[in-house]
Amino acid sequence: MDIVPECMEYVKHTAEYFPKRVMRTKLLNFVIEKIMKVPVFYSGSRAEGIPCVSSDTDFMYEVKAVSPGSREGANRFGDEEENVSVVLDMTDVHPGYTKVRILNGSWQDSSEFALYGNGLRSLCKLGTSYLSNMLVSEYWSTRLPNIFPNHGMRQETFLHGPCISTKYDSKSKVAKIDTMLCWKCEWPEVANEWVERDRKFNWPTQEIVNEIKKTGCNLVPVGYANSGTKELEWRFSFSKAERVIIWSFNATQIACIDIMKLLFDNCISPKFPDLFPSYFIKTTMFWLIEETDCNFWKPQNLFVCLDKLLLNIISCLDQKRIRNYFIPENNMMDAKSPEELAKLHEELKICWDNGEEKWLRLIKENLSTIDKNEIYFHHILINGLTISRHLIYTTMQSLNLTDWKEKTIQTISDLKRFGENGTLPDACNILSQEFEALLTIYSFYSSRFDGNMEFILSTENIKHVEETLRNCAKLSHSTGILQLAIFYFCLERYPDALQVVQQVQKKYTSQVVHYQFWERHKTPRDHDYPQAMQRPSLEQTMQNYISLDFVLLPCLSRLYPDMIQEKLRDGRILFIHPLFFAIHLQFCCFCMMGDVEKCEETVQKMQIFVKQNIDLLRKTRDFTIVDLTTSCLRIVRTDKHSEDYFNETMKSLI
Repeated sequence: MDIVPECMEYVKHTAEYFPKRVMRTKLLNFVIEKIMKVPVFYSGSRAEGIPCVSSDTDFMYEVKAVSPGSREGANRFGDEEENVSVVLDMTDVHPGYTKVRILNGSWQDSSEFALYGNGLRSLCKLGTSYLSNMLVSEYWSTRLPNIFPNHGMRQETFLHGPCISTKYDSKSKVAKIDTMLCWKCEWPEVANEWVERDRKFNWPTQEIVNEIKKTGCNLVPVGYANSGTKELEWRFSFSKAERVIIWSFNATQIACIDIMKLLFDNCISPKFPDLFPSYFIKTTMFWLIEETDCNFWKPQNLFVCLDKLLLNIISCLDQKRIRNYFIPENNMMDAKSPEELAKLHEELKICWDNGEEKWLRLIKENLSTIDKNEIYFHHILINGLTISRHLIYTTMQSLNLTDWKEKTIQTISDLKRFGENGTLPDACNILSQEFEALLTIYSFYSSRFDGNMEFILSTENIKHVEETLRNCAKLSHSTGILQLAIFYFCLERYPDALQVVQQVQKKYTSQVVHYQFWERHKTPRDHDYPQAMQRPSLEQTMQNYISLDFVLLPCLSRLYPDMIQEKLRDGRILFIHPLFFAIHLQFCCFCMMGDVEKCEETVQKMQIFVKQNIDLLRKTRDFTIVDLTTSCLRIVRTDKHSEDYFNETMKSLI
């Protein structure tokens, strides 16, 4: 067989980028579970590292203190005999599903349902001791806003089946995040066949099988579609197990399932929405790998691998049967329309007849979207870093100074330890240094607040803070250096502060890419960036090209100019574009220096910035920069003028 260069290139690209997606998932799960202290894990195809174009972002909230057991007395809350017990009941249910029953008797409910609601009993279907998946989902929809903070973007939250869907509107697109409540469950007996079955090719390995069994599974509030009692049923979810298995794939296997998802995304799913979800593709892939020799999965065999996977999918449609990988008795296709499955079968046969050309076309199209510049190369890691940074800051929103200091010290320690374990050490180092810089500023100014002016104004102490902040400035294009500008402003060294903010504005060229929470404001294309002979490090790329929102914390409000302090009084953390913040701080410096003419010039820059970003403001509904511009106008002009500006701007945002 002739080796197709595009196949080799695609597998090489997969081998380079897939591990980064895995690292990003590990970082996000670490931040959410260990730093935010929220029992949520990142799941679904994006977390696995092989997303479809249309994939949502999925999270699962693992309820603590509720762990259904397979027998009575297996699981109780706490240590006392009178605490509540919940057990699985798989009588008269479709394979892969169960009911969850609360045992009768005297008991005390110490679950979060009792802490925040009326307890587990209130979530049982009336007249039964079985938990209602519908009532639990409704409860979850009321709790979610209290668990996940508002991220300063326009949001729409609604119940979508068993999930709570939240839409975030921002620079370029609407992102939908689905969060599902689940119970953590021990490995169910009904899935023991998966643990014990003979595997001719030793895949997955016994080590992986043991790890997965030890981890257990989850129950999610979804009943079998054709069941008369589906409100009382819960589906076994093996999301964590599937993630472990996919992370054991080699590059050819990753490329194979990725291209098959592309085929369905582009050619099949638009005609047959929801009929053959990507989960079915993943399941078919699991069975195929288990039943083939590992030597089959080589880059030069990519077309053959794809053909084999497509044939297996067609065979499933022939039989109208797709066995769940962990519970084979569960035919996940038996609730689908036979007529629609037959039509899909014919469509895939036509697709099959197109030969290797269909694969080559998909591969070429996807390769054509891949750039080689350093920002594109590091994007996955930068994305994980910026999301983690945003989430960590949101946990600090309501903290007082003492609690913030304690939280920051612990966060720095956690990030360093996590980085030392080999998971994104560069990203963890960048994050920990940013928080160390904030802690340095806090320590410096806490002396000022305590009246220790002799210490605060010592040359040695000032130099130490300057050195720390200059090191922090190397961590991103503009955000870090603005901390130094704030430091100079508070010392009333306005010329020094002006020098820093003017440097930021001068260096803020069209090559700079601004990352906000989970996305960037543009896709970096190769023609805009010089091609480095040697791949720059993540730190170098961050310093040269990446700007992040400047973050302003309510508990540190005394460090900021008066207008910022005013905005922070409502207790909401502020995320501000660094270029706008540089211009605003420039205005504050000119104000303190009494330079009215420069104030006029600077406020005009702020107005221009608002106008240039009006579409983004309309989407995110975050009007902080409009408010700050209005406040500056009020200083240099009249109240009437500033009021007119505010009203006209807000009218354009409706």
